[in-house]
Amino acid sequence: MATISLREFRDGAGRILESLERNQEPVIITKYERPVAVLIGIEEWEELEAFRDRKDSEAIARSRADGEFVPLAAALESLGVDPEEVQALLADRGRAAA
Repeated sequence: MATISLREFRDGAGRILESLERNQEPVIITKYERPVAVLIGIEEWEELEAFRDRKDSEAIARSRADGEFVPLAAALESLGVDPEEVQALLADRGRAAA
């Protein structure tokens, strides 16, 4: 796995992205010699997101199977959805239907 400084990333972002796309190898970005971020390819990110979604769904299903109450807001947040955005969308749909 390659490690580059923030300055190197800033100065060569296009080249680094091309290399990432070609090699599919994550890149660690450092700031003041301390790792602060990891740049990964889109396929790897999609796999990670799918894995997290499955784990969240499994946790919610286990809670329901155990008879535990899972508040909608908590379930939405665990899936990375902002409950306030959902509430706004539902309110918009309600107004449109009326």
